[in-house]
Amino acid sequence: MISRRDFLIATGSMAALLPSISAWAATTKPIGIQLYTIRDLMNQDPVGTLKQLSAIGFTELESYQGDKGIYFGLKPAEFTKIARDLGMNLFASHFNLGKTAETSITEAAEAGLKYMIVPYNKLTDLESAKRAVDEYTRLGNLCSRHGIQFGYHNHGYDFETFGGVMPYDLFLQQIDPKLMIMEMELYWFARMNVDPLTYIQKYPGRFPLWHVKDMDKQDPTANTEVGKGSINYKRLFDHAKQAGLTHVIVEQDGHFHPLVWPSLTTSFGAAKTLAI
Repeated sequence: MISRRDFLIATGSMAALLPSISAWAATTKPIGIQLYTIRDLMNQDPVGTLKQLSAIGFTELESYQGDKGIYFGLKPAEFTKIARDLGMNLFASHFNLGKTAETSITEAAEAGLKYMIVPYNKLTDLESAKRAVDEYTRLGNLCSRHGIQFGYHNHGYDFETFGGVMPYDLFLQQIDPKLMIMEMELYWFARMNVDPLTYIQKYPGRFPLWHVKDMDKQDPTANTEVGKGSINYKRLFDHAKQAGLTHVIVEQDGHFHPLVWPSLTTSFGAAKTLAI
């Protein structure tokens, strides 16, 4: 959770905390942030928080469906205009499965989002994985009709095995790649000791979105700033073209060293350098 101290810093002057980003200016990939990273600040002051993200240099935003919805209590058009005025683009969002899914997709189309991503669906057995294949195919078709690309964001449970079948493999094998792209959460690949390059080489072009955070060197159950941990990101980015990478998205799950804004500035700079 973000502390009161961080919130006061976020709504005050950030000039002393933000290093120059001129060295990060040239890149072929836009650097985005998953807004769940700073969910407390977004819920308290979405406009002020977006201003701080813009000051760091983030240009792409990926939202999520929290208690205040994908647009943090604002109208979709209002939120996207605020972002555009700050030089940022709300290009994607995570959204919840269930009865609100179709409304979320319709609103996203009206707001001009390009991607809608399922971020969580805890699978317990092979039958639940097979049901997920059917549901994701349905949602992929629904998104396609609205001019949106549907996608899936992995966690660690996707690499568990049920009856000799790994859900992540099942999705790639049975779901039309035109209907569902994969958003690679690279920390969870490392956490589960799964090599992303195995998938990139087997399924080239199917991984346009990457979530980047690093694995803490002392505690692999914790994440840290990009470039400060144990994941060899240089090795992975060497295969960005083969993966079909188009967007690099910073996501830190509440682990900031020492404070949120300097921490995200570090991750932004490292991601920018990797994505050149």
